[in-house]
Amino acid sequence: MRLYIFVLVLSYVVTLHGFSASVASSPNLLNDNKFWKWRGHDIYTEAYSADSDGEQKPTCILLHGFGASTVYYRETIKVLQQEGYNVHALDLLGQGRSDKPYNEDNSVTNKVEYSINLWGNMVDDYAKHKQLDDVVLMGNSIGSLVCLSAATGDFSVSTTDTYLAGKVKGLCLFNCGVGLNSRNVIKNPTFNGVQRVLFNSLFDLLNTLIFDNAVLLRYALDNIVTKKLLKDALKGLYINSPERVDDELVDSFYYPAKGGEGCVESIRQIYCNDAGLTPLEYHQKHPEILDHIPLHLIWGLQDGVTPLRGDVGTFYCDRVANNRSGNGKTTIDVINSGHIPFDDNPVATHKSMLKWLNSKVVK
Repeated sequence: MRLYIFVLVLSYVVTLHGFSASVASSPNLLNDNKFWKWRGHDIYTEAYSADSDGEQKPTCILLHGFGASTVYYRETIKVLQQEGYNVHALDLLGQGRSDKPYNEDNSVTNKVEYSINLWGNMVDDYAKHKQLDDVVLMGNSIGSLVCLSAATGDFSVSTTDTYLAGKVKGLCLFNCGVGLNSRNVIKNPTFNGVQRVLFNSLFDLLNTLIFDNAVLLRYALDNIVTKKLLKDALKGLYINSPERVDDELVDSFYYPAKGGEGCVESIRQIYCNDAGLTPLEYHQKHPEILDHIPLHLIWGLQDGVTPLRGDVGTFYCDRVANNRSGNGKTTIDVINSGHIPFDDNPVATHKSMLKWLNSKVVK
């Protein structure tokens, strides 16, 4: 599995601005390849209206994980539409079809510092731009942390001044990540001082040799990554249905495959920047918010990237089993799947998601 993850890292050539991956056509697609301007950068967005005009339900915002885009939410978008939800999906800045800023002069004025809170701020501004009221945030892996940042307003000095304050009616997290990068595993409370020093040294070494080495990353992206390599890597993440790793999915990660220093800069920062808060720290810091929002975890049992027995999975399993919030607001379902449950096992994932939405969010 580590090989698969490494290949995915090297394969961070997700589609640059201008590549239009095929998206399942819908008569209710409110925009087509529409770019929203945020802080001078183009952010790729998709907005879909509900298939029916029945009971008014919250708007769902879908946020992807590392190296991905809106494409792998293809089935989730359709299911939510059919159930009467308006849906918005975004490509995070620096990923997918959104801009990948690169400053040749390394100027402080225009420099983008990638972080979970940067993206959380982006989601809050998007909701304000669209004037969305009741919102359900859904995220996979790193996208789950973006949901936590946006829901708590952690990116802001005053969390009550954010647009989404009081408007988030639910959080649905698919295989929640530990941080912007893996360095947050050092925060494991069972580690002693020696272990922390060793892990810190290891991460520093990897960053120096690989992830903070722009020349090496550029070479790997240009000369090592192929569609076949990427497809094989993705199949390692699709445990239940590897046949769903089709051309559409591979293309959404791959094109335009080579070129663009912004890709290198984005991956370099994601692996080398501060990892931000862990989910455990979000709950410790913002209990007044996260203890009162319905929060549903859907976890792939065979996930080797964010395993259920890891720090985050263990935390949420304990939170549910022992009702840590005191009001039963947190729930979890474990399904037969890898790291991308909604596309790997869409039937089981969406059954769990809709049951939660209809019983805990829409009342």
